[in-house]
Amino acid sequence: MNNSRTPLALLFMLFLTYVGSAQDLKKHQWQNRIILLKDIHFDSVKLQNQLNLLLSTNEKLKDRDLLVFIVTDKSVYDDSKKKTDLNSSAIIKKYDMADFNGLLLIGKDGGVKFRKGFIVNPKTIYDLVDGMPMRKTEMKSKGKH
Repeated sequence: MNNSRTPLALLFMLFLTYVGSAQDLKKHQWQNRIILLKDIHFDSVKLQNQLNLLLSTNEKLKDRDLLVFIVTDKSVYDDSKKKTDLNSSAIIKKYDMADFNGLLLIGKDGGVKFRKGFIVNPKTIYDLVDGMPMRKTEMKSKGKH
């Protein structure tokens, strides 16, 4: 075996491992609706106020299969402010958020349903979600008309 190829093969395997671990939101498609809170800085007052507003209605988030992620230019965090393995750059590019600070709602189908600067009343999000055909079907099957 030619040993000169070993370092190249090792680098290629490391690259594939990195690419596989830097995930996007596709794993949530058809399972969850996603709220992305995007700001340049994690500790932005508006971002933190928006997060607190949403988390104060946690049962409503759960009932609608909503997950909340905080997106900064460098990282993505879950709603408990823990860093995730989601790829911030890929998400910012995919959802055209480079010059955007605010809230983005992504449906279970992966499409953008709502986009607005901070601060958004959670009721606005819940009313929008409850009006979606898929949500109406979910409510009927759960007995919540």
